[in-house]
Amino acid sequence: MHQAVVDREDIIVERYGQEYVVILSVERYQALLNAAQARVRERFMEARQAVYEATAEIPPAELDELVEEAIQESRRERAGLDAGHS
Repeated sequence: MHQAVVDREDIIVERYGQEYVVILSVERYQALLNAAQARVRERFMEARQAVYEATAEIPPAELDELVEEAIQESRRERAGLDAGHS
């Protein structure tokens, strides 16, 4: 643990010749989490912008109807029902 905290080295522990676990400082762990969260936020914003651009010409009422249809279809699929039947 000294290496992970003081020397700021990530330590890979092997078990039976396979990488099993990594020991790293809380500081490094938090940095990795922050980077992952930033990537998720960036991808979400890109997807949001793509959806906005793709639907800019669709009237709100029609868009609401399309979203509701998609929700109902997804619920039927999750329930194991045929998407073609109500």
